[in-house]
Amino acid sequence: MSAHIKHPARSLGILLLTVLLAGGCVSGPRHSLAPGPNPHDLAALPGKPGCFWLRNFDGSWTALNERQLLVYAPFTTAYLVQLIEPVPTLKFAERLGFEDVERTGMICNDNSDFALIPNWTPHQIAITAVHQVTPEQARQLLLSNGLKAPRHKAPEKTRT
Repeated sequence: MSAHIKHPARSLGILLLTVLLAGGCVSGPRHSLAPGPNPHDLAALPGKPGCFWLRNFDGSWTALNERQLLVYAPFTTAYLVQLIEPVPTLKFAERLGFEDVERTGMICNDNSDFALIPNWTPHQIAITAVHQVTPEQARQLLLSNGLKAPRHKAPEKTRT
């Protein structure tokens, strides 16, 4: 007779332990199941860590990929926002919001703030980085993600 028939409780315990180790505990928050950001990813982000005021965010943003987006606030200043986990529908989202956990009115790098994505579960996704980028860095981010970058205006001719 095989061992798994003689000791069904032991076999069940081993099976349960294997399932828990392979899949993680499902009682915690959803984002704890996703792997955390690689510190090398954050160090390699262009721009410099920064913040933007929520009152200056007018809804202008571009999804670069499933984890990164460019937010324009105020007006044309671009911020690279990286999310803790991928959101496959990010490029199709019509609206986007933010929640500042510390109630400062600002979304900042290293601050535990959230992006609010309607029609996605969970709709609250933790932000791992906010970097202010130059117009050229924003352009390169768009191009490297297969998106069309806006053309630069030709310098105006001056009369002498």
